[in-house]
Amino acid sequence: MRRIKLTVWMLVLLLLAAFLSTALAWLLASQLPLGGKTVPRYYYTTEEDTVSAVKEDIIRYQNGQIPTGPYEWAVYDANGRLVSASDKYPKDLTPSRLLAEQTPTEREPSDTGKVRTLHHIEAINLGTREPGYFLTVQSDKPTLNEYQVGNSNAFFILQVVLFIVFLLLLTRWIAGLFRELERRLERLTVEPAPTEPLPPVKGPKEFKLFAQSIERIEQELRTLRLRDQERFVEQLRLITSLSHDLRTPLTSIQGFIQWLTEKHETLSATERTELLAIVTRQSETLASRIDELFTLAKLSNTDYPVERTSLDLVTLTEQVLELFPGTSSTVNGPAHATLFADPMLLRRLLENLIRNATLHGTNDLRITINDDAEGIQLICSNAIESTYTLEELNEWLTPFGTSDASRSSGGSGIGLSIVQQIMARHAGNVALTSQDNRFIVTCRFPHIS
Repeated sequence: MRRIKLTVWMLVLLLLAAFLSTALAWLLASQLPLGGKTVPRYYYTTEEDTVSAVKEDIIRYQNGQIPTGPYEWAVYDANGRLVSASDKYPKDLTPSRLLAEQTPTEREPSDTGKVRTLHHIEAINLGTREPGYFLTVQSDKPTLNEYQVGNSNAFFILQVVLFIVFLLLLTRWIAGLFRELERRLERLTVEPAPTEPLPPVKGPKEFKLFAQSIERIEQELRTLRLRDQERFVEQLRLITSLSHDLRTPLTSIQGFIQWLTEKHETLSATERTELLAIVTRQSETLASRIDELFTLAKLSNTDYPVERTSLDLVTLTEQVLELFPGTSSTVNGPAHATLFADPMLLRRLLENLIRNATLHGTNDLRITINDDAEGIQLICSNAIESTYTLEELNEWLTPFGTSDASRSSGGSGIGLSIVQQIMARHAGNVALTSQDNRFIVTCRFPHIS
């Protein structure tokens, strides 16, 4: 069933109001004594009644019976010769003369009771090639039907008043529908957002659909506000963690520089060299963390450009492992695994995975590469002192996770977050698991040509 438009609803309601106001105004004006009077009206036999009687008489005549209609009749052939007629039918009233005497207004109602002569002609089958004519002449006395004529001014006034009343009721109903919509719109600006449900809107389908749209917007706004609150809390946590991670090496650098400034005359060359080495390591740590923060910020932007090229994941993994000579590692899998990815980002991913295993593991790194129909899988597993819980695993992918596991081991706390962002830029995914005192990071790259 097609949906009725709101404009059609309005038109139907306006027409209904006009009809009801007219009907009630006529009823009241005709029944109440508002200057009304009784008027006689005379009605004659209608053309339809005559046609019905003539057709029955034609059948009788064709069956050899005499017509019995309330008129005088005659039958003429196609050449205008009289075939048969009733006793009182005027013989000089041929078909042509009957048509000449017949008038269009002879059967119309009249205010006087004058007797009228009604004429009618109908074709009849006489068994010849051409049909004949069945003529009737009726002297008709009209029927009286009195009716009451009301005051036309009263009818007009009542019609206008009733239409205005119906229009006000219609306007009130429509205003109620708009108030229901207004209530829903007002809820969009209320803080905190109300949770109690509103009654459904009754009326045309357009109002119901509009109300449902507002409710969907309200639900989306509630979700956005909740996300904004969560994002604000997360930003506060990140700022706090960031200030802590940057302040620690910065404070250390400032302390050593101040000590060197105050004690440089009493310190030996060896002591000054050791202090400068400490300051250098702390500044490198600070620079490394700032670089990781900058990398995470860039990768978090969905518009970050990814320059893909064809590369061998096995070869690249072995090259990155050479940068960590003190790490005991094994690589399992095929001799080659071609991957279409950004070389710089993939190198950064491998460095972060290996560095994470070195900082938090027990120097037993196993890297497994699988190439199947679904894509290429990179599994990095390292031994740990105890198996992590699911809650602890989730915090590894959270920048500056509250467990502080990475920071307590000298990490920045965002290494795996960078891995996650790199996988997202390659339409892949990363999963963390822990079992049998091992920490396992699984990265899956889809096949992209």
